[in-house]
Amino acid sequence: MDTGQDFHTFSSKHNPKLAQSSLSGAVYATNTPESDEQSLDLAWVFGVLRRRALVMVGVTIALTVAAGTVIVSLSRQTVYEFEGSFRLLVEPLTAEGLLARQYLLSQTPGVDVQRIRIEDNSLLDYETQIRVLRSPKLMIPVVKQLKSQYPKLEYNSLLSNFSINRVSYEQDGKKQGTKLLQVNYRDENPKKIQFVLEQLAKAYLEYSRQERIATLRPGLEFIDQQLPILRGEVDNLQQQMEQLRQQYNVLNPERSGNTLHEYAVGLERERVGVQAQLAETRMAYANLINQLRDGEAAAILANEGKAYEALIGQLQRQDTEMAIKSSLYLEESEPMKVMREKKESLMNLAQEEAQNAIERVAGRLRELEARDRSLAQAQAALDAKLSELPVVARQYADLERELQVATDSLKELLTKKQALEIDTAQQEIPWQLIEPPSLRRDANGNLIPTTFKQTKRQLLLAGILSFLVGVGAGFLVEVLITVFHSPEEIKGGTKLPLLAVIPFAKELKKSRKPRKTLGSGGAWSSDRGSNLLLARATTTQTYTSSPLLEAFRSLYTNLRLLSYEKPLHSLAIGAAEAGDGKSTVAVNLAQTAAAIGQRVLLVDADLRCPKIHEKLGLANLRGLSDTIATDISLNEVIQQSPVDDNLFVLTAGPLPNDPIKLLSSRKMQCLMEQFQDFFDLVIYDTPPLVGLADANILAAQSDGMLLVVALAQTDRNAVKKALEGLKISGATILGVAANGIRGYTPSTVNT
Repeated sequence: MDTGQDFHTFSSKHNPKLAQSSLSGAVYATNTPESDEQSLDLAWVFGVLRRRALVMVGVTIALTVAAGTVIVSLSRQTVYEFEGSFRLLVEPLTAEGLLARQYLLSQTPGVDVQRIRIEDNSLLDYETQIRVLRSPKLMIPVVKQLKSQYPKLEYNSLLSNFSINRVSYEQDGKKQGTKLLQVNYRDENPKKIQFVLEQLAKAYLEYSRQERIATLRPGLEFIDQQLPILRGEVDNLQQQMEQLRQQYNVLNPERSGNTLHEYAVGLERERVGVQAQLAETRMAYANLINQLRDGEAAAILANEGKAYEALIGQLQRQDTEMAIKSSLYLEESEPMKVMREKKESLMNLAQEEAQNAIERVAGRLRELEARDRSLAQAQAALDAKLSELPVVARQYADLERELQVATDSLKELLTKKQALEIDTAQQEIPWQLIEPPSLRRDANGNLIPTTFKQTKRQLLLAGILSFLVGVGAGFLVEVLITVFHSPEEIKGGTKLPLLAVIPFAKELKKSRKPRKTLGSGGAWSSDRGSNLLLARATTTQTYTSSPLLEAFRSLYTNLRLLSYEKPLHSLAIGAAEAGDGKSTVAVNLAQTAAAIGQRVLLVDADLRCPKIHEKLGLANLRGLSDTIATDISLNEVIQQSPVDDNLFVLTAGPLPNDPIKLLSSRKMQCLMEQFQDFFDLVIYDTPPLVGLADANILAAQSDGMLLVVALAQTDRNAVKKALEGLKISGATILGVAANGIRGYTPSTVNT
C-alpha cells in the first residue's frame, strides 16, 4: 500500500519514468522502520524542549514564585501547639481473674486444665469505656471547673484537642492491648495543657471509685438470682434426655440408627437369598410331582444321586431281560409272568422311594417358607423401629442443644461471679495514675511542639510541580502551534521525499558575475528553422561554497536523480502559503542549474504577486501575461540574467484580471511546449497553492512540482490542503524542500 497516495497523485503525462521514480521515493518515505519512528519521536521531544524552553522556564519561574510566596506566607502564620498526657492503669495486674476463668472452664468433663489458654484476660470493654470517658456526663462537670480559669473553653473545643487511647504493643506481628489508658491534650498554651490534664486525671480517678462501688454489688445480686434458675433448667434438660433414652432403649439415637440400618440391610440381603431358594425348591417340587404322576419314578430317583443307583440298575436289567425273553416266550408263559411280577415289585419299590424323595423336598419347602415368614416379621419390626428413630433423634438433638446453651450460660455466670467476687475482695480498688500529667519535652527540658514547619519540603515540591506544569505548558504551546519545526516532521507529515534542507540566510547575494573568458552575448535571435534561437555563452566560473549554495546544489542533484534516464525538463515550484520562500528557491535553483551549464528559463508564473524580477533586478514591463494575451515575440519578453549567461528569465508582466483564464489557455500550453524544446530546464514560480488554482494548472502541465515548506511558519493543515488540491489536478509531486532551517547539521537526504 502506498501511503503517499493519500496526499498526491503521480501523473505520467509528460514523463512516465519520472513519475515512477517519484512514486518509489514516496514509498521509501512511508516504509520507515519502527526504530526510525521511535528515534523521530525522541528527536521531536528534544526539539520541543529546545524550542519551547523559554515558555517552560517562564511558566516554571512564575508558578514557583507564586507558590513560594504563598508557602512562605502561610509558614509565617503557623502557630505552634504543644501536647501533654497522663496514663491510667484501669485493671489490676494480679492474675486472680485469669486463674478463676481457667478453673471454671476446667470443670467441663474431658477438658484438661493444663491446656486451657485464654487469649484476652481483660475484664473491661475498652472501646465502650473510652466513649464513656468522652461523654458529656463526665466532661461537662470538668468543663465547668476549667471555666473558672479559662472562661472561653467550651465542651466542643475541649473534645477537638482531647483524645483517649488504649496503650498497645506488637507481639508476633499482631497488636496486643495493655491495661493502660493514655489521655492526651493539645493546645497553644502549655499552662492550660497542664491545668486541663490535672483536672481530667482527678475526674477520672473519682469516676472509677464511684463506678466500681455502684456496679459490682448489683451485678453479684443479679448473678445470684439467675444461678438457681439456670441450674434448674440444666437439671430438667438432663432428666428429659435420660427419660428419652430409657423409653426408646437407646443411648445415642444417631449411633443406634446407624447400627439398626446396618442390621436391616443384612436382613434384607438374607431374605432375598431365602426367597431365591424358596422359588427354586417350589419349582423342583412341582417337577417331581409331575414326574411321579407320569410314572417316572426312576427319573425321580436318578436325581437323588448314588443312593438309588442299585435299584435303578435292577429296573434297567429287568427291562433288558424282559426285552430279550419276550422274543423267546409268549406273553402268557410262566417265565414272562415271573419277570413281570418281579418288575412290578421293583416298580412299587421305586414308587415308594420316589414318594419319600418328594416328601423330603416338601419338608425343605416348608422350612424355607417358615424362614421367610420369620425374616419378614423381623424386618417389619426393624422398619417400625427405624421409622421412630428420626423423631427420637430430633427430640434428643433439641434437648442436647438446649442443654449446651444452658450449660454455657451457667458457666459464663459463674465466671462473671468469680471475677466480681475477686474485685469485691480487693476492696473495690480504683484506677491508678501511673504517669502524672506532663508535657512532652526533649533531653534539654525544652517543650516539643506538635506542629512542624515543612517550608523547605513544600518549596521543593512546589518547584517540581511548577517545572512539570511548565513542561506541560511548553508541549501545549507546541500542539497549539501547528507548524513544521524540523525536516523530519515535514517528511513524516507529507510522506514525500525530502529533496533539500535549505538553511536560513539573512541576505542572499544578488550578484554573482562570472569571469568570462570566451564568447559573448546571450541574446535571442531568429532563425529560419525555428521561431526562437538561443545562443549559448561560453563562460568559466570560480568554485565557491557555502551551506546555502551546497543546499541548492544538493536539491538540483536530487531532482536530476529522480529520473536519470529521461532528465527533468520542466519544473513548477510552489508553496502552500505566501511567504514560504518559493520564489527565492526558484531563483537560486535556476542559478544553480545555470552555473552547472544547463540552459535554464525561469518563468514567473505568479500573475498575482510576482517577485522574480525584484529578486533579479530586472524590469517587468512585459512578460508572461503579454506573451499569452498578445502575439508579441518571445525575443522581446525573455531577458538574460545579469548574473548567469545560461539563465534566462520570463517575468510575469502586467497583472491580468483573470490569471486562471490565461494559465489554462491553449496558448499557455503551446508556450510551455516551446520552452521545453529550447531550454534544458524550465522552472515556473507559481502562486500559493491554498485557495488558488494557478499552481495546480501549471503543475499538471509540467514534469512535476517541488513543494517548498517553510520551517516554523507553514501550517500543517495548509500543506495538507495543498497536497489534496494537487492530487485532484493529477499533478506529479516530486518532493519537498525544507526552507529556512536554523542551525541544521546536514545529513543524507532520502530521495
